[in-house]
Amino acid sequence: RTPKKAMPKDERDTLEGIAVALNGMVALPRDVYLNLDTCGEPNAFYNGETSEITMCYEYIAYFEEAFASIEKNQAKVDDMVSDAFVQVFFHELGHCLIDVWELPATGREEDAVDQLAMILMLDGSPEGQKSAVNASLLWDISSQSEDKADMLFWDEHSFSKTRFYDMICLVYGSNPEKNSFMVAPTRLPRERAERCSEEYNRANRSWMKLLLPYILD
Repeated sequence: RTPKKAMPKDERDTLEGIAVALNGMVALPRDVYLNLDTCGEPNAFYNGETSEITMCYEYIAYFEEAFASIEKNQAKVDDMVSDAFVQVFFHELGHCLIDVWELPATGREEDAVDQLAMILMLDGSPEGQKSAVNASLLWDISSQSEDKADMLFWDEHSFSKTRFYDMICLVYGSNPEKNSFMVAPTRLPRERAERCSEEYNRANRSWMKLLLPYILD
């Protein structure tokens, strides 16, 4: 659901469209609110106490800045921003589902919900793959501005470059024959690519098994 707060009509319509789609796919034990807000920093988060997924305007502005650094065509930048928005939203949705359904998450929850986001985006369509690749690129771009002194080894998130390789590995693994062009020293190293098919199959199998009891017919 969308929260009962003042919001531009186009933004409310977008969030309500997402909410309607999700309500038709999964059964949740309580209302979860989708929100766009000013946060004071580029961020997105799920709050279990308020049952709210928040996407921050500052994060969307960061998407725009990041993709504009590698693409001059504004229409393509807009598409990339939308793809990154979807990936981050699905990531936060993963945190939400783990919370409301009390799903098991062995290992890093942050990595697990990154996997879920990519599994949901990789729906077998060319558009889905393109969106997943664009979303992955955000973390490659982010890694280029990371100061090693600020890399927190204790943080629950993987480093941006690691997240990029994990995501692009799932893209490649979803269809290795079609995606053979991705394997190169400057792209996806062959040493990692050899394991990506099993990584994708395992992630897809695991998440589908967890979600199956809650998916609406």
